[in-house]
Amino acid sequence: MSSDGTQANFLIDHAALRTSHGLDEATFEDVRFVGEVLIARIPELIDDFYVWLETFPEFERFLSDPQLLARLKRQQHDYWRDFLGATVDEAYVERRRLIGQVHARIELGLLIYLLAMEFVSAWMLRAIDADARLSARPSAALSIRRLISFDSAVVVDTYGARTAQSLESHRARLHEIAGVMQAVTEGDLDHRIAPSGTDDLLGATLNDMVRSLRNIAREMELIAKGDYSADPAPRSEKDRLGVSLQAMTRALRDAAARNERQVWIAETQTALGRAMSGNPSLRELSQRVLSLLCRSLDAQVGVQYVLESGGSTLRLAGSYAAGADAPATIELGQGLVGQAALEARRIIVTDIPEDSIRIQWGAGAALPRQLVIFPLIHDGVVRGAIELGAFARFTPRQLELVDIVAASVAQAIEAAQSRAKIEELLEESRAQGEELTAQQEELRQVNETLEERTHALELQRESLLATEVALRQKATELERASRYKSEFLANMSHELRTPLNSALILAKLLADNKSKNLTAEQVKYAQSITSAGNDLLALIDDILDLSKIEAGKIDLELEPIPIIPLANALERRFEPLATERKLELRIIVDPRCPETIEADGQRLHQILSNLLSNAVKFTEAGRVRLTVEPHDERRLAFTVQDTGIGIAADQHEVIFQAFRQANGSTNRKFGGTGLGLSISREFAALLGGELRLRSAPGEGSAFTLLLPLRANAVPAARAPAPAAAPPPPASVEAFAPAIEDDRTSIDDPRRFVLIVEDDPLFAQILRDLARELGFKCIVAGTADEALRLASAFRPEAVVLDIGLPDRSGLTVLELLKRDPAMRHAPIHIVSVHDYQQVALEMGAVGYILKPAKREHLVCAFRLLEERLSRERGSILIVEDEGMQRDALIDLLATEGTDIVAVETAEGALEKLRDQRFDCVVLDLMLPGVSGFELLGELSRNERHSLPPVIVYTARSLTIDEEQELRRLSRSIIIKGARSPERLIEEVTLFLHQAESKLSPEQQHMLELARSRESALDGRRILLVEDDVRNIFSLTAMLEREGAKALIARTGREALECLDREASIDFILMDIMMPEMDGLEAIRQIRARKEFAFVPIIALTAKAMSDDRENCLEAGANDYVAKPIDVEKLLSSMRVWMPK
Repeated sequence: MSSDGTQANFLIDHAALRTSHGLDEATFEDVRFVGEVLIARIPELIDDFYVWLETFPEFERFLSDPQLLARLKRQQHDYWRDFLGATVDEAYVERRRLIGQVHARIELGLLIYLLAMEFVSAWMLRAIDADARLSARPSAALSIRRLISFDSAVVVDTYGARTAQSLESHRARLHEIAGVMQAVTEGDLDHRIAPSGTDDLLGATLNDMVRSLRNIAREMELIAKGDYSADPAPRSEKDRLGVSLQAMTRALRDAAARNERQVWIAETQTALGRAMSGNPSLRELSQRVLSLLCRSLDAQVGVQYVLESGGSTLRLAGSYAAGADAPATIELGQGLVGQAALEARRIIVTDIPEDSIRIQWGAGAALPRQLVIFPLIHDGVVRGAIELGAFARFTPRQLELVDIVAASVAQAIEAAQSRAKIEELLEESRAQGEELTAQQEELRQVNETLEERTHALELQRESLLATEVALRQKATELERASRYKSEFLANMSHELRTPLNSALILAKLLADNKSKNLTAEQVKYAQSITSAGNDLLALIDDILDLSKIEAGKIDLELEPIPIIPLANALERRFEPLATERKLELRIIVDPRCPETIEADGQRLHQILSNLLSNAVKFTEAGRVRLTVEPHDERRLAFTVQDTGIGIAADQHEVIFQAFRQANGSTNRKFGGTGLGLSISREFAALLGGELRLRSAPGEGSAFTLLLPLRANAVPAARAPAPAAAPPPPASVEAFAPAIEDDRTSIDDPRRFVLIVEDDPLFAQILRDLARELGFKCIVAGTADEALRLASAFRPEAVVLDIGLPDRSGLTVLELLKRDPAMRHAPIHIVSVHDYQQVALEMGAVGYILKPAKREHLVCAFRLLEERLSRERGSILIVEDEGMQRDALIDLLATEGTDIVAVETAEGALEKLRDQRFDCVVLDLMLPGVSGFELLGELSRNERHSLPPVIVYTARSLTIDEEQELRRLSRSIIIKGARSPERLIEEVTLFLHQAESKLSPEQQHMLELARSRESALDGRRILLVEDDVRNIFSLTAMLEREGAKALIARTGREALECLDREASIDFILMDIMMPEMDGLEAIRQIRARKEFAFVPIIALTAKAMSDDRENCLEAGANDYVAKPIDVEKLLSSMRVWMPK
């Protein structure tokens, strides 16, 4: 705008432009002449132009819309037709100025426009040069350029004029805005500017700002007057003033509402306190409370229930506008009222059931819109509950009031109840006072009668006291007799086992006849003595079982017992006996039976074994059958049926009595003590079951054991006397893990493994893994069962546990390696006990400590597989003397064995680096690097394989040399051999060679080595035993094996003997001895540093179930129960004897 308000004109007159560009009629004639030729090529010009224009960024910015591009091309076509027409009048110029205005409005730069006009000019000049007619008219090209220059000047002039006008307009606008801003800074918010158009962003923003400030000022005025109802919204997240104003308004509004709520609650509490004041009755109190609450909370209906003192019933105490439908009583937990009182929490219900309380008026009734039920609690005790209903929803402040006044109402109810109780008690007291007066006279009369009766009762009481004293004396005598009997049986066990021990040992020595000085008949006599002694031992065990039952000392170990494996174990045990007596033995398990029954496995096995043993014993022909089937839903029936002699009806109860038989005469056909069935019935009762009998003479017998599927054990009645007889050792069968194996389906003896493991679960894991790796397997749970199975099945490999229930697994390892038929079988140890060094020296191929990972167990089976598949063994001989080296090669050469001999330690190291050997035979006295240095290098260098080393030397080693070998043996298996026979034995042990592959001479030498019991030969053994008969028998056995026995008769004498004799190799320690028992003696021996590692085997005749643990805990290496099995004792001594 100009200073006078008129629009300034910045355009150059078009006539002046024509003159300045030299445009005349001749110029126009030239252009029209060119147009006649080029007008048809305008589409080509436009296409070339847009190909050129696409290289500029403005193309994408302004011409990306296809419709706009098509329209623009049409307009350009009209433009160039107009140009080539060369009618340059005022209308022509206005059309060019319009183009300039458009360019200015869309802010398209002049440079791109000028470049575009230059492109068209160049295109037309090329077209003129290419056309003969046009090129023949030299002025045509100049005229075209002049007119294009003129068009460009018009557009540029228009663009500039438009830009100048815009700048002038902005300047005026800014001046107007500055005036408004000045007013705002002075606090005048009534000014605004008129928008210059829809795109006047600055003006609109300024007006918004002024309007916002004006709104804020108005809100502040309302707040100053106490009106907080407005909620001014911020204009954006960054509107700090608006956000702060909104927050301030809300805070003030909340504070005002909070103050109002608190005042209202306080006023209502005060009114409620006035209503409950005085001493109203419970019903009057309830009516006052409901009336005030319903008015204050805008509730249209309400009921109040009060909990009866000491009861669980809520009784209706008051109502407000409620009809007769409200129940008079409600139990705790019944309905919403009962549930609110039971849970001590408020309940709000919006969806009201049709059968709920209704709001009634004269014309009808309707359901409330919302119910609130809240308990009345004081000091944590529920006193009642109130239910209120309203057509409108309860507000938060109304619910807050409910929560606040509930305790006050409950306290008032408690006070009203207390007043009512006091009034009731006062009334009752008055009535009782009157009644008491009347009763006093009656009591006086009754008292006289009672005094007479009291005198009579006193005489009667004295008589009863005398009788009680007599009964107590008899009970004491019975208790003493029971204790004497239990102590007698326990002591008798020891006294019977002690001589029996000597008899069995001496009979075994005679039966072995190693001196070959007894006739065959005399050997038979000795065997008969052994058999009779074992029968006597079984009788002692039965007596001890019976005494334990009577003394209440039976402890049951309940566990799930698999039924199928139990049946299989019984069948394996009694099949040979039945076959020997030509009887058919059948064991049938009903498919309906569960997999397991919960019971004491040892006791169940003992009952069934006794029943089967009797059936086989008393049946001369026919069959014996064990049937296992469900008796009902809760019990299982084990029925042992035979075709034997049968039992008369009048003897059915007799046979279950201790020491009684159906035929008790001296000339009866069948022997026995008559204890088995008595013990079996007692065990059945302890397991929560019963033992039934169905029999008749000549028709056989059927004994049925009924046991619950789930343990329902009856605890034994404990006798007062603690000295119950000790239990017998558990039978081997009782410990057998009752799991299924492959003993009936062995098709490939080369992949047949024996698993010895007492833990049934871990045994199943090993069995399943063995099957997974392609092995067949049999499973044993004890050492004795393992030896029996090994003898019967001859497995090719063994996986062995150490901690077995009857004896150490090391004893099993030793016995298997002494058995010519099993010596070659590779044995891998898997145990929780760390006896790795001992086991590997005894010939085990590997050792894994429990708990073992699956991959370690797989490696163990792979090692066994590798040993079984190995066809040849390899021996490295390290000997510098040529003749001796050749002699060793000849001595050890066998079919399937490769022998490599070297002269020096360096040669041995080289061979060990390049080759794997099963064992090394080493002479310690080597040239250069000695055998000791070679062993030291092997123990330090992990690159060398470490096979077992057999030190073969004829001379005795010095003490220092023995200590050095002992130190090195911590990392290498080192054994000594001082004779060719012993060398062959040790080499075949580590090669796992079958003796059948040895030459006859080698087999003879191996037999000779075994006949010389080197483990005991020359050893000094301390025997600690107080019984002279056992001393005699054990000394004879030890001296026969080449050992020297030193005798001590008490634990104290043993300690004194060790003080005198420091070079003791082994100790056999009895447990029950005078002065100091064996357990205390073992503890004191272990406390002495010099005897901390001397092997000790405990011997005892008590056979208590926990004796083994007590002995091992005291420090013993192993435990052997009397009567002593000589072979077991010798095997255990060979295991623990220091090498």
